[in-house]
Order: sequence, then C-alpha cells, then structure tokens
Amino acid sequence: MKLEEGIPLSGQCWYRIGGKASYYARPQSIEDMQQLLDWSHREGQPTFLLGYGSNVLFDDAGFEGLVIHTKSLKGYEQHERGIIEAAAGQNLESLVGEVNDLGLQGLESFVGIPGSIGGAVYGNAGASGGGIGDLVSEVELIEPGGIREWCDGRDLDWRYRESGIGDRVVARVRIRLQPDVDPETLRKESARLLEKKIDTQPFDIRTCGCIFKNPTGMSAGRMIDECGLPDLQIGGARISKIHANFIENVDGKATSDDIERLIDRMREEVRDQHDVELDLEVVLAGTREERTR
Repeated sequence: MKLEEGIPLSGQCWYRIGGKASYYARPQSIEDMQQLLDWSHREGQPTFLLGYGSNVLFDDAGFEGLVIHTKSLKGYEQHERGIIEAAAGQNLESLVGEVNDLGLQGLESFVGIPGSIGGAVYGNAGASGGGIGDLVSEVELIEPGGIREWCDGRDLDWRYRESGIGDRVVARVRIRLQPDVDPETLRKESARLLEKKIDTQPFDIRTCGCIFKNPTGMSAGRMIDECGLPDLQIGGARISKIHANFIENVDGKATSDDIERLIDRMREEVRDQHDVELDLEVVLAGTREERTR
C-alpha cells in the first residue's frame, strides 16, 4: 500500500482550499484500508477519511496525520432482490442514476449530492425530509485497529445528520430499495428535484454544501438571511445570496481563515438575533490547534 507524504489537499476537495497532508493514501481495496487503519492506529496518527470532499474544509496549514482517500473504492452490485451493496467510495449521484434505471425506488431524492455513499451514510445525509439511514440494511465497518464486521442498520444510532458510527470507518453499505418501479417515473422525479436544487442553491460556484445543520423545526439559512448576512464577504469568501447557509469561494481566492471567520460571524449574529446556537454540518479538518486535539 503506497503511503505518500506532503500531498496538497486543495485539489482533493470542492472548495479547492487546504494545505498538505502529512500522509496520504488512496486504497485500492478494503484490505488496503484495513492495513492503513491498522498502521495509523499503531503509529498514533490522526486519520481523516475523504470521499469526494464536498462537505469538508481543510485548513491552509494542512492536516497533521493520515488522509485516506476512498474514491477508488467504488462499484456496486445487487446483493439480493431490492438490496444494493455499494463500496464506500461509490459516487452517490452516479448511483442514484443507476438504480433509477434499474427501477429501484428510494434514492431518487438524493440526486445532486456530490459525495460518496460511505460519507453519506456516515453523516446520515438527508433529502426531502428523510435521512439515508432510513434505507440502510447493513453497513460493513472497520475498527480503528483494522478489524471489520457487518453491522445491522437497525443497531446504529441514527439521528439528524448523525449515524452513531463514531471512530469506525464505512467499508461497504447495503441499501434496501423498492423494486419493480417504472424507471421513467424515478428519472422524472430525480430531474424535478435536481431542478429545484439548482434554483435554490449556488450550483455554479465552489461551496461545500450547507455550513450548518438545521435546528429542530427551524431553517439555518432563513435565520442567517434574516440577520441580513447574504452577500457579506470576507477576503475571498462570501455568504451566498441564493441560499444563506452556503459560503462561496469567490474566484477561487478564499482561504480557510476567510471561511472560518464568516462561519464565526454567522454563528454570532444568529446567536444574538435569534438566541439559537448553530451546529456545523460542514466538516472542518486540521488546525485551530488540530481542532483542539
């Protein structure tokens, strides 16, 4: 298993922001990933699992530890009737199109989410009011020391944008879908939902998706909007006018510090004006003293 040092992370994520990783690896198999997790555990190296980098902000100072990039761990198969088994690095948006064509209902609302299935399951990604955890039959997990086992989806602690997987790593996922549905119906539904996202989210500029989770019964974006923050810019980072819960990397010139300063401002204004504490949905990786250790 090839272990590289000093690899720039800016080219590995949607924001195009980030310094170098102390160690970087791109496993070609689950066995490779087991070996890497065993190594990092023995060496005491902090480990970060990276899929398509669509919801992560790396610090410009880099990441002190091992970044495991799962994009090569892709592919899926029909495990049994109505159940798809996919590798952790399988592109979610691509999978949506594939299962729609197969007449398997359940993932069509996840169109337009540019991440991996492993990352989506780990963060219990949501669409149209539900989380992907609602569809998970089983997950193959790898412990920090490299031991792997299948876990029944019902045994995980699914919550809003949380799965309860913790420090374990997703290797493969089995998703339960409804078979024998008209493929054209599913394709049209995905197209309708994608058009809605394009109309209400900044699709033509680099972001990392929603910055904050929605508090129960509230919209983080609406509260940020009501604070008069859309279009506020710090350095190369700007709060989107299209959807205030998105921060844009304007002309590719934003730094991680620009983004974090805007995040702090958004939190402060919502706290002061709405008496609500916003929790991050975006994943911050590296520094601020390595995320307070």
